[in-house]
Amino acid sequence: MKFDNLADLKVLVAAAETGGFTPAGRRCGLSTAAVSAAIKRLETSLGVRLFERSTRSVQPTQEGRVMIDH
Repeated sequence: MKFDNLADLKVLVAAAETGGFTPAGRRCGLSTAAVSAAIKRLETSLGVRLFERSTRSVQPTQEGRVMIDH
């Protein structure tokens, strides 16, 4: 598995640790939209959904937990 942008993986971990795209953006110095775009790129590249999203939080899916642990 090869990733073109390791920064996207850092965003993935930040989103999982903070529980949301907005706090992940603050941690990474990115906008919420940029965090969302990074997660979308990873999901598209992997062909799986990495987070269950709600209006208040995000929770890693089983596949997302595997990626975060990896």
